[in-house]
Amino acid sequence: MLIVKSPVRISFSGGGTDLPDFFKKFGGAVLSTTINKHFYSVLTPRKGKDINIKSLDYNVEEQFGRIKRVAVAEPLRLPKAIVKYFRIKKGFTLSLNSDIPLGSGLGLSGAVTTNLVKSLSMYSERNMLSKEKIADIATRIEIGLLKRPIGLQDQYASSFGGFNFIEFDKHGVKVIPIKNKGNILDKLEEKLLLFYTGTSRDSADILKRQRELIKKEDRATIDSLKRMVDFAYQMKKLLERGNLHGFGQLLDKSWVFKKGISNKISNNYIDRYYHIARENGAVGGKITGAGGGGFLLLYCEERKQEEVKQALGNEGLIHMPFKFERDGVQVILDNLGFFNPSVTTEGYLLGIDSVVKMLDQKKIDRIIDILFDAYKKDKQVFVMGNGGSAATASHFCNDLSKTVQSTGKKGFRALPLTDNVSLMTAWGNDTSFENIFYGQLVNLLNPGDVVIGISGGGNSSNVIKAIKYANNNKATTIGLLGYSGGKLMPLARENILVPIDNYQFIEDVHLIVIHLIISVLREKIKNEL
Repeated sequence: MLIVKSPVRISFSGGGTDLPDFFKKFGGAVLSTTINKHFYSVLTPRKGKDINIKSLDYNVEEQFGRIKRVAVAEPLRLPKAIVKYFRIKKGFTLSLNSDIPLGSGLGLSGAVTTNLVKSLSMYSERNMLSKEKIADIATRIEIGLLKRPIGLQDQYASSFGGFNFIEFDKHGVKVIPIKNKGNILDKLEEKLLLFYTGTSRDSADILKRQRELIKKEDRATIDSLKRMVDFAYQMKKLLERGNLHGFGQLLDKSWVFKKGISNKISNNYIDRYYHIARENGAVGGKITGAGGGGFLLLYCEERKQEEVKQALGNEGLIHMPFKFERDGVQVILDNLGFFNPSVTTEGYLLGIDSVVKMLDQKKIDRIIDILFDAYKKDKQVFVMGNGGSAATASHFCNDLSKTVQSTGKKGFRALPLTDNVSLMTAWGNDTSFENIFYGQLVNLLNPGDVVIGISGGGNSSNVIKAIKYANNNKATTIGLLGYSGGKLMPLARENILVPIDNYQFIEDVHLIVIHLIISVLREKIKNEL
């Protein structure tokens, strides 16, 4: 499994001047920072060449083979284009999710592109790409391959991370970090507020029209964008001088100027929200991104912030707390061994969450029904496994015997075949380790009993032999498996498969499944007449 996260950004000034048609002639500049709201991708290898992409943001899922063309329908056009770019021939599942709403004005598409360039370049086993190279490829895919009428700021901001002044000209892109001298950035962070307006928008319409006017050399448009470049440089100077109040005032002045460029940048609702914020103490602000909707960014002294939050909350706006982010696109879990395998706390937890989402709920329900039927018929349940799975088997029997008990009602007749050390070692020493579970079942198993084998790889010979014996003696067999299920998959009557090749995740999720089963069984027993 490979998990990558990439941050979205807040742009303070200079948006629109990052359009190639403008900056290649006149030069552009953007002042922006990434924040701790991210886009995530989870890549899991699969057998064969088929590719499965799931987007939780769009609630869509698609499986396909080789991509022959890029001109495919939204919303999966962007990830498909990146798959095609890297010519990936190995199968995989790709799960996509973000912290923010679509069309938020926080540069989400740029975060998506840099994220997938990072992830899929690693999966295609390219050389480790620099942040600059990731941003360059991302812009070439969005602007060159997909012909999107957008600028370059989002890809560079998300790839590099941090608070930056980004300059664009005919020679390329230059990312200049803003230093946190005198903790000025920390102080600025405390004075900024973000509110979701509840409306989304596609910046492409605004930027497309702007691009058309630039190509026509519309003097008003070009002069306006030049002025936006000036605002960006002025804001940079105010930060470097530590003049935060002046920064907030210039944010207001820049917004008032920007919304005069096009009637699509603001509207009556946005103007109302901004007026209310200013009346209650905000010094300045703007709509993030190209305008028209998304998030309202405000500069407000701390003593006035509660008043602003309450006033805008009364209008239905949602306050979103945030912090500045400094790392850019990064791998937070890599247990596939690409370049520098890595694990972080965040990545591991996201990995577990992703694996749980892969489980087949219908199969879990069927196994619950089998166990409940065994309980009502007073049948025995035997559980076995090796290593960590032996501990899970013991835990499962403990919960079946005790935890499911309801007042006045008994638990299951559950026996862990892993706990009688003297008997297991006798079978292992005198005959073979393969017989340690089978040998116990010979004396205990009755028709109609349930035998559960827990095996991460599905190839434990002692579990396989016991399952075969149980099948031949009219018992119901169940497998808790991992990887692709191994030899146990076709032997057990029912299986719960954790389709991942990481033993830690497999064992963790097996325990989650057991607790799920126990919780449901307890309710069933409690409600049984």
